[in-house]
Amino acid sequence: MFVMKITFDSITKKYGELLANDSVSVSIESGTIHAIIGENGAGKSTLVKMLSGQVTPDSGSILVDDLSIEGFSTSNAIRLGIGLLGQDPMDFANLTVMQSFSVGHRLNRSINTTKLLRQEFGTLNSKYGFNIDPKKKIHQLSIGERQQVELMRLLSNGAQLIILDEPNSGFSLEQKTKVFDALKQLTLEGCTVVLVSHKLEDVLEYSSCVSVMRKGKLLETLLLPQDPNYLVDLMFGSKYEEDKAQSNAIVEMKDLIARVQQQENMIELSLTKRMMVGVVGLQGSGVDRFLGNMFFNKNFSLMSDGNRIDKSNFGYVPTDRLERGLFPELSILDHHALSLSVDTGVIDWTQTRAMCEDLIQNYGIIGTPDTKAAELSGGNQQRLMLSMLRNDIAVAMLEHPTRGLDIQSADYIWDKLSTDKSNRLLTIFSSYEVDEIWDHADYVICFHGEEIVSASSVNVITKSEIINNISGNLVNGYD
Repeated sequence: MFVMKITFDSITKKYGELLANDSVSVSIESGTIHAIIGENGAGKSTLVKMLSGQVTPDSGSILVDDLSIEGFSTSNAIRLGIGLLGQDPMDFANLTVMQSFSVGHRLNRSINTTKLLRQEFGTLNSKYGFNIDPKKKIHQLSIGERQQVELMRLLSNGAQLIILDEPNSGFSLEQKTKVFDALKQLTLEGCTVVLVSHKLEDVLEYSSCVSVMRKGKLLETLLLPQDPNYLVDLMFGSKYEEDKAQSNAIVEMKDLIARVQQQENMIELSLTKRMMVGVVGLQGSGVDRFLGNMFFNKNFSLMSDGNRIDKSNFGYVPTDRLERGLFPELSILDHHALSLSVDTGVIDWTQTRAMCEDLIQNYGIIGTPDTKAAELSGGNQQRLMLSMLRNDIAVAMLEHPTRGLDIQSADYIWDKLSTDKSNRLLTIFSSYEVDEIWDHADYVICFHGEEIVSASSVNVITKSEIINNISGNLVNGYD
């Protein structure tokens, strides 16, 4: 039987002015599934990355079986039998399952490795009921099956402690059940599992204890089961700034019909013209891909006064500014030239430069028409993307519009969006931050587990209900 107790002793980690972990102390007992929960940015992933050796603490120590490990590194973690099962499997898409299982395996240093590895794979595959075909290519497997292969690889290499950092939401219920059944069986053998998750239902179903973090601090470690409402209060703070609906919500005749395809179901939402619609959820909940899917795919349609709005009248601002939103080496002028020439294919450079200079001034962009996008700050890159949205578009879609911005830049963005929404049929934005949604949205769509779980005007939902909905503790559905 494995025995491994992990103790974090006064762990502190800063990134610049951000205090990611603030003197965190907690013990993780052998033979348990120990969950770590908290809102986005609570410090969960930073803590477990120290355990896997990917991050070094600024102060404090990590003890394994009460022995302090100096210079905790990835090689130390591997030697001690600590394995990380991350959000995305660490595998090789073009290899077979057997080849991926074998890469870097400890048995590759001995003779007759092929036969031994096949036997090892077969034993684990059968023991945990995974039924993975070793001849299949990795890219032919589902995410859940790839996670199963990765788990077997970690166990075959001697892992005694498995870290699950936000297990991928691509699991089907059957695949998730298989993985967690295997993990429960491992804990009976003395193996330890650390589960970092936003999903309260998984934590409550599979874990034996839970540590709750908020703003870099560890608040409590509790034996399970616990009241989910109490855990939500710990994660987000128990004093919400309302418990009555906003009094200044838009009250108009609803004249927009939005239809969203969700798996087998079509969801129909009744909206109001010139609304600001906020889409909120925790990381991995489906919020990340929702607006992009709406813009590029056919799972979304919008009807205004009985007429379908053509998608040529939609504008989209992605969250990754320099990957999908802008061309790093092109200038502000180049970007506006491309934006203005979409319809005609012709660029009038004199007119474009004059318009570009006006937009730089109107949007407060610190730069000249010839400044490259990569040379702008994050806030100015965001302003540039907003300035490229045509005035005549009917629907503006913005992913995390203030991500990574300072308060002044974020306030500017919200002021501009608030002003511009009167010229559009609809403005839709996504965010992980409940406060941001509450402060700026007229209508709120909540995501959990890759699905819309509630959608309603802010005059019939409270902030605490939003928090519960995105945490999987549904208290308010559709209005």
